[in-house]
Amino acid sequence: MPGGMTDVVIVEGARTPHGTLLGSLSDVEAVELARTALDGLVDRTEVDPGDIDWVGLGNAIQAGIGQVPGRQAVVASSIPDAVRATTINEASGSGLSAITLAADRIEAGRADLAVAGGFESMTNAPWILPDYREGKRHGDVTLKDSMILDSLWDVNLDIHMGEITERLVDRTGGTPRPDGGTYDLSRGAQDEYALRSNERAAEAIDGGVFDPEIVPVETDDGAVERDEGPRPDSTLEDLGALPTSFREDGTITPGNASKLSDGAGVNLLASREAAAERGLDPKAELVDYDLVYRPPDEFNEAVGDVVEALLDRNDLAAEDVGAYWINEAFAAQSVYLMQRLGIPRDLMNPHGGAVAFGHPIGGSGGMIAASLVHQIDRGEVDRGFVGMSVGGGGAVMALLSAP
Repeated sequence: MPGGMTDVVIVEGARTPHGTLLGSLSDVEAVELARTALDGLVDRTEVDPGDIDWVGLGNAIQAGIGQVPGRQAVVASSIPDAVRATTINEASGSGLSAITLAADRIEAGRADLAVAGGFESMTNAPWILPDYREGKRHGDVTLKDSMILDSLWDVNLDIHMGEITERLVDRTGGTPRPDGGTYDLSRGAQDEYALRSNERAAEAIDGGVFDPEIVPVETDDGAVERDEGPRPDSTLEDLGALPTSFREDGTITPGNASKLSDGAGVNLLASREAAAERGLDPKAELVDYDLVYRPPDEFNEAVGDVVEALLDRNDLAAEDVGAYWINEAFAAQSVYLMQRLGIPRDLMNPHGGAVAFGHPIGGSGGMIAASLVHQIDRGEVDRGFVGMSVGGGGAVMALLSAP
């Protein structure tokens, strides 16, 4: 793939708070989360909604949500009905894939302004009855959880993504790393990573780091304005006492894997010329992006591949990138990436990640992109990566920089 976006900027990023499964956002449907993020973004940029040429919204758990959920969100928002809208389902990569598609439209001259991101309510994912169209004469009936089936289950291998990650631990343990050491993806290494993720997330929340990017969500119990999920009071002993989730002798637990959660995040992209014409001050530039695939049981390794591809194409070393907002699907994946690529822990999810906040599957790409955009705008870093693994063996990643 030829590299280098040439003239795409990100004007603003906005997101809802993260809500834990059955938490503060439980009574808010997925489309309403998206509508809230969209209207919050429009309000903050003061852009004329009629100037938006395209909206792309990622959403992964679509059972029972109604047709074209991205379009539903646009119709419910302040954006005119005539604005083109597309729904993107690329599992965990949905929200970021929407952003890359927006960049492509701008680069192709098919849009001047585009809004992209994603949304998910894992709490409101329904249970379904497969193969029940003709009914059943007698015997038990088994429900399936659409949250697992549509987003956490690899259909190619017929196993949970967590079991695939346990296989990563098996493959890499004690094997040579590029730096001459050996991989250590042990339960202890994962728990240590998870502990720091929770501590960083809590520190960021308490310090108001996320306040400028968060759009409050109205619920039956009032407005939700802060992220939930982090457990900064946990200790390594607490994490070590948790049962494993996928194997009796495994390493992955509810404490070192991403939480199930709800949320939405969107970003306003523009050509540099269009932003200048409208008096919009960009917060970041979308320098480049890529998508790679491996066999389905190597989706964790694919994340390393896509980072290496972007570093090479843009003539960068790992230490030239100031922040790595790479979704923490599993702490094991993050530990693997740091060891494979030589990423210092301080640069990996500097304000916490999905192990602490949660991973609202289709929404995460838009949400963490907004966080990186604001970090760049604050002047903390000049450039950063945002990305994640994708079910089926893939990974999507974007390189952002100061504008």
